[in-house]
Amino acid sequence: MRQAKCCNNCERGLSIHLTKDILCKYHGVVTPDYVCFKYKERSESTASRQKNYKCIHCEYFIVQLDSPNEHLGKCKLFSAREFDGTTRNVCSKFSKKMLIEVS
Repeated sequence: MRQAKCCNNCERGLSIHLTKDILCKYHGVVTPDYVCFKYKERSESTASRQKNYKCIHCEYFIVQLDSPNEHLGKCKLFSAREFDGTTRNVCSKFSKKMLIEVS
């Protein structure tokens, strides 16, 4: 089944998890159902790029702060036990963690 043409499934958009909006490369913050003339459907090349991501890159991976290993943590969705986030590939619920730098 083909997905509807919208920014929610555009290759150029990143999901903003706080508000469920999309950060568009060209138009800034837009609603998930917005669509513009620069829409580009996510292709297999995008999916293959996600294979390089590990669990530690996912927003659902919770790092254990009291652990000496900074890569040790739990998956908020699936796991009740700790594991090394750099060794596992991402699952189907992968959502890239947004990095916020404070200066």
